[in-house]
Amino acid sequence: MVKVSFLQKILFVYCTLFLFSVTASYPQQWDITEKETVFVRTDWNNSNGLPVNTVFRTAQDQNDFIWMATEEGLVRFDGRSFKNFNHSNHPNIQTPTFNDLTASQTGGVFAANSNALVHASFNKLEVYNSPRELGPVRFTSITETSSGEVYLGTQNGLLFLFHESEFKEVYRPESMKIGYIRELEDFGDHLLLGGINGLFSFDKNSGKFHEYDLLSGKDVKAIQITPDLDVYIGTRLHGLYLHKDGFVTKMEFPKEKDLGEISALEYSSVDKSMWVGTTSQGIFKIRGEELIAYPDLSKNLNEVWNIFEDNKEALWTSGLGIGISRFSQSTLEILGEKSGLSHGVILATLEDSKKGLWLGTPGGGLNRVTSNGVQHFTTKEGLSHDLILSLAQRGNELFIGTGNGLNRIDLNTLKIDNDFFGKLNFEEEVIYSLLKDSKNNIWVGTNNGTLSKLALDGTLKTIELKNELLDAEVIFGMEDSNGLLWFGTFGNGFFSINKQEEVHHYPIYDIAPSQMVTGILEDTEGDLWISTPDGLILHSNGQIRIFGKKNGFQFDGIFKMIPDDDGLLWMSGNHGIQNTSMAQLMELKKSKDDNHRIAFTLFDKSDGLKNNEFNGGFHPAGWKLSSGKMVFPSMEGAVIVNPKKIKEQNPLASPYLESLNFENQEMLISNGIHVPAGVNFFNISYGNIEFDKPNSIRYAYRIKELGSQWIDNENRTKAYFTGLNPGKYEFQVRAEQFGVFSEITSVNFTIDAYYYQTIWFKILIILFVFIMGFGVRTLIINKRLKVELQQKIKSQTNDLHAKNESLMMALAHLEKHNKLLEDVAWTQSHQFRGPLSKILGMVEVLKNYDNYKKIEKTKAEILKEIEMSSIELDQILRKLNLKLEEHEAER
Repeated sequence: MVKVSFLQKILFVYCTLFLFSVTASYPQQWDITEKETVFVRTDWNNSNGLPVNTVFRTAQDQNDFIWMATEEGLVRFDGRSFKNFNHSNHPNIQTPTFNDLTASQTGGVFAANSNALVHASFNKLEVYNSPRELGPVRFTSITETSSGEVYLGTQNGLLFLFHESEFKEVYRPESMKIGYIRELEDFGDHLLLGGINGLFSFDKNSGKFHEYDLLSGKDVKAIQITPDLDVYIGTRLHGLYLHKDGFVTKMEFPKEKDLGEISALEYSSVDKSMWVGTTSQGIFKIRGEELIAYPDLSKNLNEVWNIFEDNKEALWTSGLGIGISRFSQSTLEILGEKSGLSHGVILATLEDSKKGLWLGTPGGGLNRVTSNGVQHFTTKEGLSHDLILSLAQRGNELFIGTGNGLNRIDLNTLKIDNDFFGKLNFEEEVIYSLLKDSKNNIWVGTNNGTLSKLALDGTLKTIELKNELLDAEVIFGMEDSNGLLWFGTFGNGFFSINKQEEVHHYPIYDIAPSQMVTGILEDTEGDLWISTPDGLILHSNGQIRIFGKKNGFQFDGIFKMIPDDDGLLWMSGNHGIQNTSMAQLMELKKSKDDNHRIAFTLFDKSDGLKNNEFNGGFHPAGWKLSSGKMVFPSMEGAVIVNPKKIKEQNPLASPYLESLNFENQEMLISNGIHVPAGVNFFNISYGNIEFDKPNSIRYAYRIKELGSQWIDNENRTKAYFTGLNPGKYEFQVRAEQFGVFSEITSVNFTIDAYYYQTIWFKILIILFVFIMGFGVRTLIINKRLKVELQQKIKSQTNDLHAKNESLMMALAHLEKHNKLLEDVAWTQSHQFRGPLSKILGMVEVLKNYDNYKKIEKTKAEILKEIEMSSIELDQILRKLNLKLEEHEAER
């Protein structure tokens, strides 16, 4: 097959349900049909998480969790992980076998195991064991009434009422042998009981039982009540019965579809029909007079034990030893061989002006699909080859590029023009692409590396391609708003041709090593988006940039781009179909951040595709229909996307928080969680409820107190922490799917501290250290002051000693001085005064010598006396002067 490496990956099941309302007229003429399932199937068993392969009953609670009653416990499921509640992790549960369950009006589910009633809500469990005074009982069925009362049936036919946390045995006449109660259903003022001995009703007001004679002795395995209060009763060996307007009648089916062994029933709110599960023939649907079989739905499904339709209209089935399966409704349509196409692989696509859808195949020729059916065009009808790679319409002519030249079909007659093939020189050439321009020229690209223009008058001109475009295989063409033609090649980038037919080449090997261009799209600003196997290239103002997974794309390799009427751009590739809004694409164009991310939605097998691989490398590899739908060719049929039908995705639910785990201990999440002191490593587990694409959800978390940066945890559902200091924290987690973020879920927790890690202890330590420091400082200061004082005292003592010595010396000098003074005084008073007085007396005598009568000495003698006294006085003065000089020298 040509360009197999670029065939895209996505597929859907094309199938429509015809279901009609049930009537009360039996027997009736059944319209037996067989439909390909419209559901996407996902299976779980004990090899991929389900604890056990046998599931007895399924229900969904108000939080959207799916609960399963199994022989190995009560199981909660979020689409990705199973949580099992049994005797090993909840000691109050004495036996692991749960036989039945029902959704509770107050949230969660009520479940019945062999000897207890259990109310489960998220990760909280309340277990009510049957009291001993009731004797040995085995609960086998359960229902909750509209008034909130819970009834339980048992293996031996007893009926119990559980109300206000107490069990009460309901009276029943001994003559009425109900036996094993498999089914309990609330029916207004009555309860319906089904078991091995038939169908019974219990009047809740009078306490009386009633037996339905038509079902007496018949093993009733399923009861289902419709909103119109019609009651369907399935039996193990006697088929299906209907209770309507107070009467019970048996529903008769054709022998070839004799539904004798009914094991499960489920009312479908989608189309007001009834699902019917059997023990050996699979699953059917009843609506009106139509009985629909689903071979694909019933494949590998043994005895059906339970059927359940969830709030997203998905179907859950379980059976004997096969686990559980979910069938979600596909939003896509598939046209394949089962739809009448000549081949399962589709290549080129085109819708003609008469609303006929043309589909080219790699060996089955050409198909035209209308509301009247499928018409085939092959070599038998005159095509030159059954490999169809390209299509184009001009007026009432359809041009077909084949593995052997160019063909033409008249759209009025739908006849192949056999003469046309021989007129053109395309024999033995593979026609990869066809493009009709605004001037009604048909541009033809071939495997021989030529590009030709077929004019309206039938003339053919080959465009001269030079240099790197020599022998380039043209696989795509488009005309922009300015009339400029653009072409993509298989290995030479892309090029343009202007009105003068001048060629301008754009190699892209620097950013797209494949050099292959599969599509070109012009945006509202006149810039070009070029699809390649390496990513999406933006050509703007002569500059090129490439975008891919780092920018939020679900895959890099893009084959075909089709914008819808609501502003979304759809892109096919090897991994399915992805879409984003043109507004976000324009944001990406204007962003200067090469890692700027935008939101994408991916459609793959989980949405109904049989194969994720789409096809590209020829033209046109996709088409927007006049109805607004889009068709993409894939490896398993033509995939039809109806944007109007594909509703906007439900808002991504916020993650739920499960538990905080450390050292093999699990602490259920609640505000006020305390992590014991000394725990340095722990994790917080969380999840999200998503059944269609659970593995596509990514998570990011953070500790608010540690910063605003989110930690990308990819699709892991545990956040690990180590080395957090004691204190209070807030854990936050958010989910992201296809670029859309959920609301933040958070929980507060506290890491406890040892006494020596508490703030008070630290304060005391700081205070102690402060006091000790203050004491040491004081001691050091005192010691220093003491030393300084001692040094000061010593210095002052030395000074005092020196001063004392100086004083002593001064005193000594003073004493000497005083003594000198004393000597002077004494000399003056004693030695000095005597001679002086004598001299003065003698002088007086001499002065008055003549007046004295009795003077015995002569004047000479007196003068001698005066002389001698003067000499004596002089000696005294000399001695005194010498002492004074000596004293002065000592100083």
